[in-house]
Amino acid sequence: MTTWILVANAAEAKLLTSENLRIGELKLLRELTHPDSRKKITDLMSDKPGHYKTDTGAYGAFSKNDPKEVEAEHFAMQLAHELKAGWDQNQYKHLVIVTPAHFYGIIKKHLDNHLADIVHISKDYTKYTLIKLVASLKEHLFI
Repeated sequence: MTTWILVANAAEAKLLTSENLRIGELKLLRELTHPDSRKKITDLMSDKPGHYKTDTGAYGAFSKNDPKEVEAEHFAMQLAHELKAGWDQNQYKHLVIVTPAHFYGIIKKHLDNHLADIVHISKDYTKYTLIKLVASLKEHLFI
């Protein structure tokens, strides 16, 4: 049975597939990046917050949405779309998501409930080579 493995953080992701992870078989399907997640907050904002005056004094007009969180949300939606498309086309039966806990919470909001049973590993392995990734996955998945 085919397993898809999504290794991601808020800025980059690797989507991998395996027919048999026990023997170390792991193939890269595609790499995705979201460069805006790496930008500084000041570069993401269109303009600096303004000020407005009231009867009791002046207040800063700050956005309630953190620009970094907004970009992470955009990337999470893109990744969730990739996973749903693969599921709808019967490309995998099992799903392993390897992401930091915070980013997993963002992705999970966008995943369909009927998607494959998900195993989550709360790590950031985006910089790992395939060989190192296989060893780490085996350790976490007890195979």
